[in-house]
Amino acid sequence: MNRIRQRRRVVFTDLDGTLLGRNQDLCERNRATLEHLDSLDISRVVVTGRSLFSCDRVLDDDFPIDLLVTSSGAGIFSFKPKKLLCQFALENTEMTNAIDVLEQMKLDFMVHDPVPDNHRFRWRRFGRANPDFDRRLSLYAGHHQMLEQGPPPVCNAAQLLAIAPSDDPITVHDELARYLPNLNIIRTTSPLDHCSVWYEIFPKTVGKSYAAQWICDHFGLDAATALAVGNDFNDVDMLRWASMARVVGNAPEPLAREFLSVADHSEAGFSDAVAEWLAHST
Repeated sequence: MNRIRQRRRVVFTDLDGTLLGRNQDLCERNRATLEHLDSLDISRVVVTGRSLFSCDRVLDDDFPIDLLVTSSGAGIFSFKPKKLLCQFALENTEMTNAIDVLEQMKLDFMVHDPVPDNHRFRWRRFGRANPDFDRRLSLYAGHHQMLEQGPPPVCNAAQLLAIAPSDDPITVHDELARYLPNLNIIRTTSPLDHCSVWYEIFPKTVGKSYAAQWICDHFGLDAATALAVGNDFNDVDMLRWASMARVVGNAPEPLAREFLSVADHSEAGFSDAVAEWLAHST
């Protein structure tokens, strides 16, 4: 922790589809890049939509980073040792209002426990086929239960997650944002089937850019020179926040139009982005 406070520069990167390859592995070139950043006294921060429980499935204890942001900013952890530094949650009235809206729209959804236990959740669905929803229930078998009618299901829920087919995602996102103007609605592509759309509902102050700014403020890092690397719609606010941003080559076309691109995530595009940033900043 003290080492981070002694540093000035910082790199923020998404995990799946950006830093990790297609088999959710860290290639040797990206590992070497992360280690090189450490040798230059540059802080390395992974900012992911995964919960801590899910991160533990792909990040071993020797993973070469300093900080880990989970659930798109709901939890901020030091990595060595793994310690919760900050967490954000929905107020019960916010959660209740969001549940009402999702029920009106008949979107299958999940209500997650507070960080760091937000791999646990309760769920409700509306009868139609939803294979991606089924897939996530299977993936978290033993950590969820059906949401019963009655009082608020979770105190200080970390988030709500709705899962829907990819039909007209912009309209669904805009409708959620209109009904829930005081919350942050984050749209992302399903990391499970890479087709369905996930709509994550957080407090207004939760997002990857908010977490990045919190880290810069807390540790005295230079936000004005930060690099951000991403690949999907839930990275957009962080990419727009950073002084230099790159998307890997597998990013959707709208992101590739807005941000400069590097190689595909399977071709160590993260390392290309860091190399460009270092050349630009020295």
